[in-house]
Amino acid sequence: MTSLPPETVTSRFLVSAGEPLPADVSGLLGTGGGPAALARELHARSALTLREHRPRAEWLAHLGGTSGRLQRLQDARHHMLVHVRGAPDDAPRHAQAARQAARLLAAAAGGLVVDVDSYQVVHTSPAERERFVLGDQWIGVFVAGDRTLVRADTWGLHRFGLPELVARDVPLGHLLTAVNLLRVLAFRLFSRRRAGAVPGTLLVDGADLLRFWGARPVPAGRFMVRLAPGTGGCRGCRSALEVAPTGRGAGWWDDGPGRALPKLLSARPEPDPPENALPARDPDRHP
Repeated sequence: MTSLPPETVTSRFLVSAGEPLPADVSGLLGTGGGPAALARELHARSALTLREHRPRAEWLAHLGGTSGRLQRLQDARHHMLVHVRGAPDDAPRHAQAARQAARLLAAAAGGLVVDVDSYQVVHTSPAERERFVLGDQWIGVFVAGDRTLVRADTWGLHRFGLPELVARDVPLGHLLTAVNLLRVLAFRLFSRRRAGAVPGTLLVDGADLLRFWGARPVPAGRFMVRLAPGTGGCRGCRSALEVAPTGRGAGWWDDGPGRALPKLLSARPEPDPPENALPARDPDRHP
């Protein structure tokens, strides 16, 4: 259904602080392994770059986060953009490396990290976890609408060479269901990103909502979802897929995702496995 993935994709993180930011990230990355080691390697061959860059007005206008954090961004005087480019297959690891560099820059100057691709303020932490979990702030789901119908859009999937996802005309009572449906669909698209074009119909497993957050899945319902080419709200994104309910009104939402998806706002991820653990199960296979 979708066009071929791009040859290269990018991830961008803006570091904003009241104090001057270090001019070179090399020393901050230390000698450890994991995302920091990859960041050192990418920086050494100029695949990961840092440059001064003031935040664009549209980034702040659409940014999600607490009012206190947004005010800190407005007041910040020093800004640096961390940018990484690579093939879609490398995108998850490269994005982790770039976010690790951004976290360390922010920690050194008491600043904040803005994920420019998902329009979110990254949780404060100097360390990037080694296991990649899609629900670890790699995509945002933004909601808009009125008192009866809402619309939900993902922002951030394009950094992996994937289309963004949209759900329109969702009954207000199913707002959380719509957000979780997009999270589940995002997990499915990410898990099968090497499989080529996305089929027009997908079998959705409600347990994938837990997998999205890296948590242990529990049995849940399943249902079919039709996807159609659409227009997403994410600026600069190549393509989007829209949820196409098979019925009108709240009926489909009641009988399909409303029954199958757990009513969760978030879930705690499982801890990273020890280094000598067995390889993880293929996320595209269900237990």
